[in-house]
Amino acid sequence: MSEHPQTIPQLLAATVAARADHQALGTIVDGKLSWRTWAEIDADVQRLAQAMLSADIQNGDRVIQVAANSYEWVIADLAIHVIGAVHVPLHVSLSEAQIVDHSGDSGAKLAFLSAEACENAANKLESLLKVVYYGKPANAEQYNGSSSVVSLNKFVESAPGDQTPTPPQANDMATLLYTSGTTGTPRGVMLSHDNIVTNTIATDGMIEGNPDDVRLGFLPLSHIYARTCDLYGWLHIGSKLALAESKETVVRDCQIVKPTVINGVPYFYQKIARLEGLREILGGNLKYCFCGGAAVAPEVQKLFTAQGLPLLPGYGLTESSPVVSISTLENYLPGTVGLPIPDVEVRINDSGEILVRGPNVMLGYWQNEEATNEVIIDGWLYTGDLGEFDEGGNLRIVGREKEIIVLMTGKNVSPTRVEQMLVASPLVELSCVVGDSRKCLGALIVPNEDALRKEIEKLDINVESHSQAVDHPRVIELFRQELARVQTDASHEEHVGPFLLLNRTFSAEEGEMTAKLSLRRKTIEANFASQIDAMYAS
Repeated sequence: MSEHPQTIPQLLAATVAARADHQALGTIVDGKLSWRTWAEIDADVQRLAQAMLSADIQNGDRVIQVAANSYEWVIADLAIHVIGAVHVPLHVSLSEAQIVDHSGDSGAKLAFLSAEACENAANKLESLLKVVYYGKPANAEQYNGSSSVVSLNKFVESAPGDQTPTPPQANDMATLLYTSGTTGTPRGVMLSHDNIVTNTIATDGMIEGNPDDVRLGFLPLSHIYARTCDLYGWLHIGSKLALAESKETVVRDCQIVKPTVINGVPYFYQKIARLEGLREILGGNLKYCFCGGAAVAPEVQKLFTAQGLPLLPGYGLTESSPVVSISTLENYLPGTVGLPIPDVEVRINDSGEILVRGPNVMLGYWQNEEATNEVIIDGWLYTGDLGEFDEGGNLRIVGREKEIIVLMTGKNVSPTRVEQMLVASPLVELSCVVGDSRKCLGALIVPNEDALRKEIEKLDINVESHSQAVDHPRVIELFRQELARVQTDASHEEHVGPFLLLNRTFSAEEGEMTAKLSLRRKTIEANFASQIDAMYAS
């Protein structure tokens, strides 16, 4: 073995050898936290690995998993890697048809499904592959006696447990991730063990992670951000990782776990930024709040810093495993995404696009050489993001090349930058800026219901519901004044003209947000097409 582990199973083996009896992975059920040790985790991983070998799952075979974060999710992930198979995690928000499509496209031989996913998709999947479910599906009885759909317990108990796996090599594919980002047709991103392990080690080195860290994981592990920065960072360092009980209980779970490190997306931090006593609300022990997945508004960063909790954004994408740059306490500067991590080169080409080269760059797109050659040229990954460096070497994201809005005047505007201005208002929870081929920008705005309710009471506006409020002339005027305030320093073309207050938030179920809560602009514009036309007409 080399000086550093080169594969995910080697990370696991090294940590188990060093910290076998230490508490490792925590789960929360009904508000109660319990821990398992590294030795207990390893034993469960090896048992599941033997069960997969007995089911004729071999090195290089693809295995899908459709589930929310759980102990079983983590064990399945590690066991898949132990036998050298390829993990294909799918987001729980995908439709049955999408799950079936990705399963067929990947050529998967086995599927791990949570109870909910089993209820929704097992009937369609069992003709394609073997299904193993965990939890208690409502329709579990129909699979009694089935050989193609079995419970996790039955699957593991049936394994003789005496086969020797073929371990993966550094350049073997570790995971296949279907991602369309914010636009486009889904593509399978192939990441190797070397991609992930080098990215994990470099990232941990930048943040000075240590075994005393306690992480609370609440981002979906089906996304590479959570896997590299929470799961594999925990695996490499040998610290503690507790899984939030649900996305609705994150603040409560911070009180229970008292983490020292959390990774979140801008939407989470934005929701809590104006709460008093943030440090205590988040458990009282936080050293680092890291942010990724999308651009965070500098105003939100300033609100965290004012309470002694610097919000440290980074930059990355699935195709780069994902981390490219990280903010640290030493180089922290609101509005930037930090310095490139070790061994990763970043440059800006003549058109302003960010190019990345290093061991973190993907193997390519699954069965799509043409698409691979479009984005990897001479070893450089063309990210599609626009950026610039400041004098201190920090990277700043200017926008996304394909999302640039071209106004009727010919002016180019980055919607991301304008949206960051708008969410600086406590009244704005989310915004989507539109205006391609229009004479000016417009915006779809999701109001912050709590902040709006307080303003309505303060101004004594007579409304009986949220839907009435967003249509009330005085509320609309309140937002008009607020948008003008937060856009004081905007250029002429960046100013929002017409806007629409929505009576619902953007929805992942409607395809309007990605799993990491980034906006899918084209879907939003299609779903609200008639309202946008009416907004400009008025």
